[in-house]
Amino acid sequence: MLIRTMLWILPVIFFSLAGTEAFHFGKNNKNELLVLAPQNTSVQQASKDLGVGPIKKVVLGPIDEKMVAEGKEIFNSKCIVCHDLKQKKIGPPLGDVTKIRTPEFIMNMLIATTLMQQKDAIIKDLIKEYKIPMTPPEISKDQARSVLEYLRSVAK
Repeated sequence: MLIRTMLWILPVIFFSLAGTEAFHFGKNNKNELLVLAPQNTSVQQASKDLGVGPIKKVVLGPIDEKMVAEGKEIFNSKCIVCHDLKQKKIGPPLGDVTKIRTPEFIMNMLIATTLMQQKDAIIKDLIKEYKIPMTPPEISKDQARSVLEYLRSVAK
């Protein structure tokens, strides 16, 4: 029964993605299959998980260097203690986070941290893995958007 279901669902997934831009497949550290999308997609994100919080839609354009500079400053003052771009620290590396999470998910994690930790299954799993919840960075939506832009810029 499972094989029959998979044989039906895989072509549906493939053909629904076929009309979109350059989707490719990869695996995360738990060996789960992920569909990765290019950075410049907003509506057609590979993962539709928006997280839990006030951010419902983020429209991405070309990378804004002014926002990158502000986001880097915020990242280096609020995030770098626990997060590196390339390796695990107290929390997971964030250099490629924009390749596996939607912009909405990332921004909701930054501005609705406690709510995400209470209600989002992905974040609950990360807390189990890293053994500590993230301290809310207490930043505004605009600042969170700048951090997102910085994370987009380092994921090139």
